[in-house]
Amino acid sequence: MRRGLAVPLLVALALRLAALAATDRVVADVARYEKVALHLLDVSWNPYETQRLYPYPPPWAAAEAAAGWLARRGVLPFPVAVKLPVLAADLLIVALLAAAARAGRAPALAPWLYAVHPLSLLVGSCHGQFDAVALVFVLLALEALARGQRDASALALAGAIAMKSFPVLLLPFLALERGASWRQAARYAALAAAPVALLLLPFALADARSLARELLAYSGIADFGWAGLARGVRWWTSGALARSEARFWPVAAPVAKALFLAAWAALLIAIRSGRLRLAAERSCLAVVLAFLTFYGLLSAQYLLWAVPLGLLRPGRHGAAYATAATAGLVGFYLFLAPGVLWPEPLGGVALERAGRLWVLGLAATLGASAAWLVATLREGREGLRAATDAT
Repeated sequence: MRRGLAVPLLVALALRLAALAATDRVVADVARYEKVALHLLDVSWNPYETQRLYPYPPPWAAAEAAAGWLARRGVLPFPVAVKLPVLAADLLIVALLAAAARAGRAPALAPWLYAVHPLSLLVGSCHGQFDAVALVFVLLALEALARGQRDASALALAGAIAMKSFPVLLLPFLALERGASWRQAARYAALAAAPVALLLLPFALADARSLARELLAYSGIADFGWAGLARGVRWWTSGALARSEARFWPVAAPVAKALFLAAWAALLIAIRSGRLRLAAERSCLAVVLAFLTFYGLLSAQYLLWAVPLGLLRPGRHGAAYATAATAGLVGFYLFLAPGVLWPEPLGGVALERAGRLWVLGLAATLGASAAWLVATLREGREGLRAATDAT
């Protein structure tokens, strides 16, 4: 192992082990993971038979079942065992950023920044969400594409989509990268989609209705995003805290989808038509930032998506986003997810202050996401202008 990689890896490992040890409680999503694990071990092999517990593609169910198996045998507590794949993914992201730095596609500081990044620690080691696993495959897809290995890139993206559905939003941008023909793009899309379809096939054959209900009906929750901000402001001004699930936001949920899909389509058309000139990693970052800006019902873990992509070219907008999102997440976990950061629920003045930190951090995160998106799109315009001047 290269000495330059060993130190940030050790720092990342130490910080995550400390965070994991301090938050080894069966609460929030970890409690839902445990319910799915018990279902898989005792009831059925199909996680989609549970009710609103498993809105993910199939592979993560294996991690939940394995963690439950280890916990039953006294090998590891369930919260520790189920977070180990996330810890491993964080270390792989550090290694991939270091590889990108050696290839000249990221600054040497990038692996260090991820090793100590508070969003990674909060979302992965404390909360237990596994978005980092999908992000490993996204980085692998970008790395392969940078080397001209389109098939390998598509298969890596398939791995990302198989872990969490959100990387499917990146598919057309990567498939059409570098002026690929429609035939090349279709091949890329087929390679990225086919493995996921094969993974889902047994579950669709076993119980298509349950699969559709669990995997396709999830529309996010209003913890972050502009709907989350409306929810937070209402609580701040009236003391009434609305429910966060999409079904309690019958107007905001479809509006959020329409806004984001319009922004997503406009971005794709602009890049494909040549009106914006962005490298693949910057196109992916722009997609994520558009999602964070326009889609109003954001879960806490979605805030991690921009981090490794942004660290490929870090700057002040990424730093502002990290600061705002960290404040918002800390406030959110203390106010709305008791047990994640602190073993006991807060009360009184402490709870009110945590709620206000959540609302202020949420608002700042929304503003930082929009500003970062504008700056990234400006890069695309400047890149087009430079290419035009050069010709």
